Amino acid sequence: MVDSLGSHRPGHGSAVGRLRHCFSYKRDTGTIGVVMDKTAFTFPGQGRVAKGSGAPWVDDPASWPFQRASERLGWDVLAVLESGDAAMTDTRKAQPAIYTHSAACHLLARAEGLRPDLVAGHSLGEYAALFAAGGISFEQGLDLVVRRAELAHQAGGTGVMRVVLGLPDKAVRNLCRTVRRQAGKVFLANSNAPGQVVISGELVAVEEAGRLALLAGAKRVLPLPIGGGFHTPLMKAAKRPFREAVDRIQLTRLEVPLVSNAKAKVVRSGRRAGRLLARQLTSPVDWTSCVERLRALGTTRYVELGPGKVLEGLIHRIDPRAVVVIASTPDEVRALAAATGR
Repeated sequence: MVDSLGSHRPGHGSAVGRLRHCFSYKRDTGTIGVVMDKTAFTFPGQGRVAKGSGAPWVDDPASWPFQRASERLGWDVLAVLESGDAAMTDTRKAQPAIYTHSAACHLLARAEGLRPDLVAGHSLGEYAALFAAGGISFEQGLDLVVRRAELAHQAGGTGVMRVVLGLPDKAVRNLCRTVRRQAGKVFLANSNAPGQVVISGELVAVEEAGRLALLAGAKRVLPLPIGGGFHTPLMKAAKRPFREAVDRIQLTRLEVPLVSNAKAKVVRSGRRAGRLLARQLTSPVDWTSCVERLRALGTTRYVELGPGKVLEGLIHRIDPRAVVVIASTPDEVRALAAATGR
């Protein structure tokens, strides 16, 4: 159903109207020479996945990436997605499954004639973004994600992550620094949106940081169903072997510019994008700056491809005027293409 795509935002009109606008390709050039009204494809990272996310793809002609990935991995990717959060704590299965879902959405969107002006992915989603940008093949991306998950599990598999709501980034960063001097390793791992950050590290230290965050005025501290101290120095042991895996792949020049998690850099070189993926293992994901960079480049419309709808809320908190459409099932992708006349 077309009306089920995205969420209604005041001033954006009906779902069909928003979808038609989303790929209108009308261009306005601002006074500073930036081409406005661009569309970005965005891809989610590892997080909460609703139970039953795999069901819409079963028996659909567009499900071939799931079949190919399952053959390559030796386990049923759709079954993992069907189980939802129950499987998300196992990084070695969660990450390949989410990547495959996002890649399948993009492949169908491309087959239906939809093209982005820019791409970006949140954490794990940057691998699907690199695939969508033309820098790697589907199989190369899957192999990199599998290697990333294996190395991350070995390096920091005992780590945990928590979402902190209602405190500025700087306050949480300072709080983590205090806890590191007293209780153990904890770091600011994600700047997701104003007032929403993720901390990551050793269990005792993360719990203490969460307790102090609540005392400092945080609205809530919530656990994430992710096993691993991602985007922190706990992943240092994984960085070198992962970079070696990246260097063994022939990365090509990107067909579409990618905005990287690492300091929101605009990347057009496949080789550079691969190096930034290695850097991402131990560095925070600055999604707030990514969306701000996309907006500065003229992006007004976003299509979130992959399981869930986490990025929609984050993007609206960073840029309230943005139009965001979610396409996570074959029907939703096809409805988007039909509504835009593609």
